[in-house]
Amino acid sequence: MLSPVTPRRRTVYTPIVSEAWQSSEKAGFLTSSQTKDDLDDDEDDYLDQDTPSVEDNYLSGVKLVVLMFALGLSVFLVALDNTIIDTAVPKITDEFKSLNDVGWYSSAYLLTTAGTQLLFGKFYTHFSIKRVYVISIIIFELGSFVCGAAPTSSIFIIGRAIAGVGNAGIFSGGLVIIAHTVPLAKRPVFSGMIGGLGGIGSVAGPLLGGVITDKLSFRFCFYLSLPIGMVTLVLTLYLLKIRTPGTAKGDNTTFSAKLTDFDPFGNLVFVPAMVTLLLAVQWGGSVYPWTSGVIIALLLASVVLLAIFIRIQLWADERATIPPRILKQRTMWSSSLYAVCIGGSFNIITMCLPIWFQVIHGDSPEDSGVNTLPVILALVVGSVAAGGLIGAIGYYAPFMILSSIFTVVGSGLLGSLKVASTPSNWLFPEILCGFGVGLGLQQPMLAAQTVLELKDVPVGTALVMFANTLGGALFVAIAQSVFTSSLVSGLVATVPGVSPKIVLSDGANSLKDVIAPEFLPSVLLSYNQALMGSFYVSMALGIVAFAGSCVVEWRSVKGKKVEASMGA
Repeated sequence: MLSPVTPRRRTVYTPIVSEAWQSSEKAGFLTSSQTKDDLDDDEDDYLDQDTPSVEDNYLSGVKLVVLMFALGLSVFLVALDNTIIDTAVPKITDEFKSLNDVGWYSSAYLLTTAGTQLLFGKFYTHFSIKRVYVISIIIFELGSFVCGAAPTSSIFIIGRAIAGVGNAGIFSGGLVIIAHTVPLAKRPVFSGMIGGLGGIGSVAGPLLGGVITDKLSFRFCFYLSLPIGMVTLVLTLYLLKIRTPGTAKGDNTTFSAKLTDFDPFGNLVFVPAMVTLLLAVQWGGSVYPWTSGVIIALLLASVVLLAIFIRIQLWADERATIPPRILKQRTMWSSSLYAVCIGGSFNIITMCLPIWFQVIHGDSPEDSGVNTLPVILALVVGSVAAGGLIGAIGYYAPFMILSSIFTVVGSGLLGSLKVASTPSNWLFPEILCGFGVGLGLQQPMLAAQTVLELKDVPVGTALVMFANTLGGALFVAIAQSVFTSSLVSGLVATVPGVSPKIVLSDGANSLKDVIAPEFLPSVLLSYNQALMGSFYVSMALGIVAFAGSCVVEWRSVKGKKVEASMGA
């Protein structure tokens, strides 16, 4: 912590304040140790009247480690929730008897995350970072409880939607907190460490999901997050103290004045634009033909609403949800394109692999969790390795390029799996996909923090996170549509004696119980081919991600000057 009488610190305060402190020291009223104690007090005295310095929030030692652990624990919680459902989905579809809803179990979560992600960027800009972060954790826990207690598939989807809102605040908030408490040059290392904790959650998810689903019930997969969330909440409340202009006692900005910066008109059209778009890709080819009036109307409504949203952003300028100057920045739009595609690609893989193992390979949920471990373990290794290497060399762009290449190759190999495939066929592709995504998943957020001023980091981070979650929400639904359409057409062509409605309406684990033995091999062949189509969607997204990664500027995290102040 810098003393207020050092040259660097005096440049932050007004001359009157600086001279007053100097006079006090000269007169003997303050000692240097008293000055430091005053600065270390987060809530008191003169500091709340002035603009905080960037360095005031930087932490070190045990306090930094424990805070990073708390952030990592929250990421662990979300990662656990993301992957624990993958191996539980077949059991959920068995209980609720609706395979058609399987896409919504992920899409509802990702849609609400995407729909509120940009709004959280404004929350973290104008309100207490600590309070917004804590509220996000509470919302997430509420959603998990609703999922655990859900009596129907519809209520379960609502719970996933609520948890998605909390997820939006947790992920973006964690990145904003790192930006405020860790110098830029050190952020890759800590991001890699936190990514590792998130990876542990991802590793534990499939295993815990399989064991809990087999031994107890899928409901305990969601109840499990409640005690973990309480620990995270307590650590956050105790440790997190960040001084920002919007939360200082000297800030006279009224609540109503802050609300004018939240782009109410833009958000009013943005959320329905996302909903209509997702409904169109979710229903197209499965519930309704792509040429039906319903699908065409939904797509047109989405296009019109998005056009209105863009126009509002241009009109609102600095008060927009996404200020145009941020989106026009080369690294920001290319990183967002990359994030859309890599997020969609990875979510497709994590959704389809457990289904393939349980339906085609005949695994139990527990065994399918073990068989998907190579993806998650490789992701952890890639994330930690990328964090350490970027901290050493400074550049993140090459890791985004390598990430997309590995994802393309791995997804393509997964798309070649057969009904009779063995571990030698799926192990290497899983490692390629996981390691590739691990290398690049965090880098768009780091790129935003590198090219933007600190005052723009919350919005920039929210934009990239929105792109990532939108990619997951949109392309999981598209992959589900491709899977459903391909499955229906394949069954009609090869097994006319089996009704596609039976295959779609019953849960994945019940397939071998409802299909006559003489038809089962052909049904499994059609099912496998339909899943391979989803992996090809993942591969196509990896190709587009590669294009985005090639446009990203090669900026070093070591070459950016530290901001003089937080800004208004």
